[in-house]
Amino acid sequence: MPISTEITNTTFANLRGPLQDMYKRSSPLWMALDAKAKMPAEGGSLIERSFAGAAPAFGVGLFVGDEVLDLTRRQEIRRFQVEPHRIAAAINIPKKELLYNTGKLAVMKLIEEYPKQVVQSATSDLNSYLVQGVSRGLLFQTAELAGFLTLNGQNSTGRGTGIANGLLDFQTPALQTDTVQSVVKSNTYFHFNQYQDITAWNTNGMFRLRQVYRACAHYSDSNSGPDVVIMDDETYGNFEQSKLAAVEIRLVEDKTEKSAMLAQSLGLAKVYSDIDIDLATNFTGVALDGVTYMLNTDYIEFPMHEPPTISDFKERLGDQDVMTAVWAMQGQLIFTKFPVHGAVSGGRL
Repeated sequence: MPISTEITNTTFANLRGPLQDMYKRSSPLWMALDAKAKMPAEGGSLIERSFAGAAPAFGVGLFVGDEVLDLTRRQEIRRFQVEPHRIAAAINIPKKELLYNTGKLAVMKLIEEYPKQVVQSATSDLNSYLVQGVSRGLLFQTAELAGFLTLNGQNSTGRGTGIANGLLDFQTPALQTDTVQSVVKSNTYFHFNQYQDITAWNTNGMFRLRQVYRACAHYSDSNSGPDVVIMDDETYGNFEQSKLAAVEIRLVEDKTEKSAMLAQSLGLAKVYSDIDIDLATNFTGVALDGVTYMLNTDYIEFPMHEPPTISDFKERLGDQDVMTAVWAMQGQLIFTKFPVHGAVSGGRL
């Protein structure tokens, strides 16, 4: 008998969970955040996190013993604010195709062709936007994802409260002045990211990477350095070659990660190549010669107002002869502390 809405939803019920969670395995950052339970459920029109640039008090040295305490309460508490973004896509299966097919195996084939392709395209677009501020355009155009934060600090086209500018700048802390997560960057109250430039890989490539890694670790509460490092593929190739020369290579492929990514190590961090990073098209200045992000996921969250969800299929009563389900998600990336993260330009040459 032809496939009905009930048969489709019954069969799809067993596959909905893995498809909805596919985004968790789409990038090293999502995998790390998921492993550390850094994707909490949250509500409200804004996602807010407080941070202190200095203690809310003034201390006094007691040399004689009768010094007067300074009772001034210094206002050094600031608040990151970002607006959650929502995206959605309709998954339409033409009834004409449903009538061509019968049985559960046919349903599985249609699910492979429609819901799975939609979810895979969504995760690819999200990863591309995360690392460079530009979508692949498989499902969502760049303008549709502009409500999410991107790691690329050169991006300034975000839409929404606290979203206008990307997170990690490719310039020294003293020159970082963009408003990021609703707070103006400044090294006077520790709202900046670490940064160094590699002039040539063979000259100071590994030195600069280790330098930024140590700087990030210095500002961590536990002196732990970044645990996820993402590079453009050419910079990663030079990094990998240097590691191979030291006879150290590791294949990351354990059961918990469900990943077959080739990763190297830098300190305690896993270093990954990301082919979505298009230097010539989406970066300028010093970043044209290579991009490296160093991330400490102890200080990153992706609060979810709605985790990626696929609804049941329903028959459309409108102008299309299709059966429709909706994939949707709502949330936002937020850094809870900035000096523990770093960016490095150069490295591909």
